[in-house]
Amino acid sequence: MKKRIVMLSAALALTVGMTAFAQETEGVTEAPAQETEGTAGVSAQEAGQAASALSDDWKDYQIEIDGQVYQFPMTMEAFLACGWECEDDLAQELEPYQYGNFVFVQDDMKIYAELINFGKNTVAAQDCLVGGLTVDSYYWADCTKHVELAGGIERLVSDGAAIEAAWGTPSDTYEGELYTSYTYETDLYSSIELSVYKESGVLEEIDISNLVEPEGFDAGEVSTEVPEAVAAYQKPEALSEDPTAYEISLDGTVYAMPVPVSVLIADGWELDTAESDAEISAGYFGWVTLRRGGQEIRTTASNPEKCAVLPENSWVESLEVGGYELEAEGALPGGVKTGMSEADFLALLEANSLTWEVSESGDYAYYSYNAPEYGKGFEVLVYHGEDDFTPDSVVRVTCSNSVD
Repeated sequence: MKKRIVMLSAALALTVGMTAFAQETEGVTEAPAQETEGTAGVSAQEAGQAASALSDDWKDYQIEIDGQVYQFPMTMEAFLACGWECEDDLAQELEPYQYGNFVFVQDDMKIYAELINFGKNTVAAQDCLVGGLTVDSYYWADCTKHVELAGGIERLVSDGAAIEAAWGTPSDTYEGELYTSYTYETDLYSSIELSVYKESGVLEEIDISNLVEPEGFDAGEVSTEVPEAVAAYQKPEALSEDPTAYEISLDGTVYAMPVPVSVLIADGWELDTAESDAEISAGYFGWVTLRRGGQEIRTTASNPEKCAVLPENSWVESLEVGGYELEAEGALPGGVKTGMSEADFLALLEANSLTWEVSESGDYAYYSYNAPEYGKGFEVLVYHGEDDFTPDSVVRVTCSNSVD
C-alpha cells in the first residue's frame, strides 16, 4: 500500500513567518502545531500512554478497540505496546510538520495510523507521535473486534440518528452513493469522520485524527554546527560570462545563489536577531533580517539539513538589488545591471538568445528569464514612470535559485 506524506499549515510555521506549504511524496504528510477545543490540555506525559477510560466527549479524540482506549496524539511506544505491528518501514524519515499514513496490524485487524513529527529535526517515523487512525470497512469486513467512541457510539451498531443524538449537529455531512459521512471537527487538522453505510444502515468506517502538538512536547535541539555545504561555499571573484549562471552582484560583491546567511554576515551585514527567527527547522525556512549602512535585506532563508540550524547557517535563495527596498547597484551575468536602459537590456537578452516573459503593473514592467522551474530564475524590474526613477530603465535585478 502506498503511504501518503503531506505537509500541513501549522501554527508553528507562523513563527517562521510563513504559511506551510502542501506537498505530496511517495510515502509521507506535514502537520500543524496548534491547540484545539477539547484537546489543548493534553500534555506530553499524557500523550505517552493510552487512556484508561473512554471519555464522554468526542472532542477528547479517543477510540476504544476491544477494551483498549487510545487518545490522540499518543507516543509510538504506547501505541505499539497495545499489540500493533507495522507493515511499513518505520525507519522512513519525516520532516518537521509532516505526517504519514502507515499500515498496522493486530490479529485480524488492519488500520491506517497517522504518524506525525512535531519536532524541529527530521526523524524516523518510529520516533514520531501517533495522531490518529482509520478503521476501514474493507480491512474490517470480517473483524469482530468491538469498537466504541465517546457517547456510546459503536461500530456496526449506531446509525446516523444515534450519532447526531450523542454528538449533535456535525460540522459537515456528505451524502454518497454507498454511505453518509458525518464529520465533527474542532480545527482544520482535528476531526472525526463517521461513515454510515446505506446497505447496513450502521456505522462501518471511522477516521479519527488530532494533529495537535501536546503541551510540553520536547521538539529537540538546534544544531550549532556549521553544515558542510555552508562551510564549502565559495564566492565568485566576478560575475560569470554565462548569462544563465545564478549569480548576482551587490555593490560590486558577487554571490552565487543560493548564498549562506553567514557569508553575508562576513561581508558586513549584521543579523538583526530581534527581526529574525532564532532557529530554522529541518527542511523548512524562516525569516532573516540583515542590516548594513542603513540598508536592509529582509527575506526568507532555507534549511535543507535534517536538523534545525541557527539562522546564520541557513541559505538565502533569492536576492533583490535596487529599487526601494535595497538601494544599491545590482548586476547579473551577461551585462544586465541597474540603471541600464530597457532597450539595452532587451538587446542583451536577444544577443544571448534568451527568451523572456513580461508582465505590467502600474509604472513597472517585470521581466523574467532563465526560470526553468519554481524558485529559479532572474527578474528584472523596469520603470516606465517619470517621477521616481529614470524612465524606461532597469531599477532592480533579482536572482533566485532554490536550495537543491
